[in-house]
Amino acid sequence: MIDYRKLEAFCKVYELQSFSRAGKDLFLSQPTISAHVSALEAELNVPLLDRMGRVVLPTEAGVILYKHAKEAFASLASARAEIAQLHDEISGEIVIGGSTIPAHYLLPGIMASYMRLHTGVDVSLKVADSEAVINKLSSGELTVGVVGAFENDPELTFVPIVDDELVVIASPEYAGERKELPFEELSKYDWVMREQGSGTRKAFANALAERNVDIRSLPSVVQVESTNAVIQFVKAGMGLSITSRLAVASEVERGDLCILPVSDMKLHRKFYCAYHNRRHYFPATQSFIQYLKENTRTMRDDAGFEHE
Repeated sequence: MIDYRKLEAFCKVYELQSFSRAGKDLFLSQPTISAHVSALEAELNVPLLDRMGRVVLPTEAGVILYKHAKEAFASLASARAEIAQLHDEISGEIVIGGSTIPAHYLLPGIMASYMRLHTGVDVSLKVADSEAVINKLSSGELTVGVVGAFENDPELTFVPIVDDELVVIASPEYAGERKELPFEELSKYDWVMREQGSGTRKAFANALAERNVDIRSLPSVVQVESTNAVIQFVKAGMGLSITSRLAVASEVERGDLCILPVSDMKLHRKFYCAYHNRRHYFPATQSFIQYLKENTRTMRDDAGFEHE
């Protein structure tokens, strides 16, 4: 019988592609992680991972084992949740995926207060762009997602939870004397753009398309994969960008950034709680989704957003 701890160590190395990072994540030493994986390989009489210097890649056998290991772990988690139901307890594991704005500005406070209420629930957060989060929900890697983009996928449910305002930002030096931007002059400026899978980029592209403008017609000086990177490049005077008002509130208040309204253009979008229709959700997940809905309404009030 395969030892649970060895299997857990193998899966963590597989996911992180690193023995040292796996050790840190599991609070074990690197030699211990290596010993667990080596023992597992000896037991199965097959190499599971190719050690290529600093890079660790799975062998064909490793891919097969990982798939079945994740299924086994999911089954054990379900059993634990079902047993907890016998005592009317809310417990188990919730893996949440958050796109960058929700992950940094909406979820931390909600997750912290939820975990204080339900100490038996193990909650983890994975941060990626909206497209990646949605893909991981579809594949079953995530339990719940909070994203800034909606996909017309019959297997997923998207529940709007927060209204968000997107704003065009610039450094005071780049903005100069400008107080607003004529829509027809947007292509005259350099732009710091988010990556293709970003919900922010998608919302901006949709708003431009409504006015028969292709986002690719805007001069892009750099493409980045996080909101913080957008802010830093814009503060450095690289050009204009678009992001959530939530994300830049403190920088605008300090005078490090300024908001340039675009004439005849309002940019609003929603953040959604997303989950898979065909998965069975135990009380922990059901209660978190309900808690998320209730508490984002309070956060929306505090931020000055409109109710639906």
